[in-house]
This record gives sequence, C-alpha cells and structure tokens, in this order.
Amino acid sequence: MADFRFVESDHSYWLGERRLPSVTGILEDTGLANYKWSTDYHKERGGFVHKATELIDRGTLDWSSLDPVLVPYCEAYAKFCSSVNMETLIISEKPLYHPQHLYAGTPDRLVTMNSLTTLIDIKSGATHPATALQVAGYWDLVRVNLKIHISKAFVLYLRDDGTFRLTEVKDLRRNLQVFLTALSLVRGSLIVEQWKEENL
Repeated sequence: MADFRFVESDHSYWLGERRLPSVTGILEDTGLANYKWSTDYHKERGGFVHKATELIDRGTLDWSSLDPVLVPYCEAYAKFCSSVNMETLIISEKPLYHPQHLYAGTPDRLVTMNSLTTLIDIKSGATHPATALQVAGYWDLVRVNLKIHISKAFVLYLRDDGTFRLTEVKDLRRNLQVFLTALSLVRGSLIVEQWKEENL
C-alpha cells in the first residue's frame, strides 16, 4: 500500500509517487475560489495564526514571544475557546486523503463542542462563498478516515481587532456534490491536456 505524506514546504500531498489534488487547489483550478489576491504575507500570517492556535489548544503558547501582528488573532481564538463548551480535541491540523476520490487536505479542528462532534475551519482573512465547499471537502475527508458522524460544521473567522465570528456551514451534502464535481472537472482537464500533448 502506497504511503501518504504531506510536504509542508510546498503544501503538496502525495500517495506514493502520485501527487494528489488539494481541497483548496481544486477550488482555485476550477475558478470557484481565487487565492491570487492573497499575498505571500497573508499566507505566511495565516500559517502562523494556525500554528499559534494549535499551541493555545495545547496550553503551550508563549504569549510574550508572539509577533504583535498575531496577538489579536490569538486573542480572538482564546475568546472563542472560553465562550463555547469545547470538551475534546479529536484532531488538529491533520493532513488526510480520501481513499476513493483521491484528493487531500488538512482539516483545522475536529472537536466535541456542546456534546456534538463538530468540524471547525479557521480563517484569518476575508469571507468567501467557496469556503462552504472547502469545509464540505474536509467533512468528507474526516468522515471516511475516522468513520464518525459529524453533527455540525463551522467557519471560525478570527479578526485583527481581537474579535471572532462563528458561521455554521449548512447543506454539507449539496456542497460536497459541488466540490466533487469540481474535482471531476480538474481530473477531466488533466486527461484532455494529456491527450492533446500525445496527439496534437
């Protein structure tokens, strides 16, 4: 059985020698989401926010060492944690792949919250409609790998003023259908390009 691995340096996912399409890459390649406006600074900041919130979950964040830019986002996350009944952290920033659909991604959090198994995607940038599709892709990844029922899914927006907003993602099955259709389009375009290279 081929080994699955995540390469952090270029954010790529591999199953043996096969590179798997990522959840965000699928959305971008099909024009459902546009991440080109996101500068290297924003991407780096988002990565640091995610790492810092992981440390908050573990109770090991050294607040005095934080870059001042990151402080309000971490404060927002801490406020969120103290305002909800988050009982158990099941997974945190765990790369996964789908054994049937052969795509991959890294869901942010799976927790029990108010006695419900809950998927949470953390954002430190602007809202976008395609986030619902992204969450649906993660939802299916978690379901097939952990074999558990997920009751709720949310996007947690952390803001630079120290506040947060929690938005529920509804109609996950329909959003998953759209996501899987996008995956089919990505695969189809690759097949077409390969044919063109071989025959034209």
